[in-house]
Amino acid sequence: MFLTEPRQTPYDLHFHLLNIPVRIHPMFWLVSALMGFAADRTPQMVLLWIVAVFISILVHEMGHAIVIRYFGWEPSVVLYSFGGLAIHNPYVQSQYGPGRARRSKWTQIIISAAGPAAGFLLAGLMLAFLAGTRVASVELEWFEGTNIPRWYKLGPSMGLMSKPNVFFFILDMLFINIWWGLINLLPIWPLDGGKISRELFQMVDGGQAIRNSLMLSLICAIAVAIWAFQAEQRFMPIFFGFMAIQNYQELSGSNRYGGNNPW
Repeated sequence: MFLTEPRQTPYDLHFHLLNIPVRIHPMFWLVSALMGFAADRTPQMVLLWIVAVFISILVHEMGHAIVIRYFGWEPSVVLYSFGGLAIHNPYVQSQYGPGRARRSKWTQIIISAAGPAAGFLLAGLMLAFLAGTRVASVELEWFEGTNIPRWYKLGPSMGLMSKPNVFFFILDMLFINIWWGLINLLPIWPLDGGKISRELFQMVDGGQAIRNSLMLSLICAIAVAIWAFQAEQRFMPIFFGFMAIQNYQELSGSNRYGGNNPW
């Protein structure tokens, strides 16, 4: 299935953050580099893009993981080619949480929303930093054929902000945490917005919730893939095209099971 935990490799990077285990699959670095590559980018800019993706995805998944632990489960984080995953075993309670390990639709919604919320908070800190450096004006445009922004005009600045690479890095951080965060909240399974949408459907229509949420997800995934293709994006049409295919396959399975969850 698309967006599932990858197998471990000898080249995985392992560490702990806030006592939460983190694993980075080697494909994470490769895909991040491919996404950041463009004719107008220098090697330093590509490297800064990779760092921005790493920090942003890690913050996103840690947002999920911290809330998972708060609700009483033991989480772990995996970064891999298509982003990241915050994983928990629903049968293993966390030694750090308050012992309220009990799944409900609202706990799942809060857990799903915590990742984008962490990214928005990080973007807010970046914007506060920009305000503190008194940047007068900033205009954005896209690298041709990519979904990656570049700057081409800024006003008076001070200190580090006078260095283009630093400013470029901050723009990357804002783009990833705001734009990707908003995309991630679309009701497309298995993005966070798709998980939230499924839980909301189950609240109001338990019998057909899976089928209805998958239909909405399929329509949205196709729409985004078409829009991204028309906008000459490189990766988004492929990414959301795969999601549309997965949703269609799962929708066919849910139809065979009368609209209930077949998993």
